[in-house]
Amino acid sequence: MLEKPGGTGDPPMVVYRVVDAVELARLETHGDYGSNPSRFGKCFALTSDGATAFADAALNAGTTITRTTLPASIVSNGTRFNDPGPNGAGASIFFAEAQLAEVYGTRSPPVVWHGARG
Repeated sequence: MLEKPGGTGDPPMVVYRVVDAVELARLETHGDYGSNPSRFGKCFALTSDGATAFADAALNAGTTITRTTLPASIVSNGTRFNDPGPNGAGASIFFAEAQLAEVYGTRSPPVVWHGARG
């Protein structure tokens, strides 16, 4: 029998997402990060330092850092990448639009990790 994502052999991994006021309102009312108008997908930073660097960029003024956990098996299905530069998030993970239902269905409830920045 295959184990469901998030089972006892599937440790949680902390991920961070920097959200603007619109996405934060969506998170508070619907419990998920929603979809982009382009239906592109969602990116998450893999470290708090990376999320903080990204949120501290001038173009991201007024954003909020959220934190959640995902099963390691779900994280392994995403596309890892490095967001470089002084305001890049560094180690990050991207989930395509088609993956978001599974991401949202297996994550822990997101929490505000740091309030509005800038």
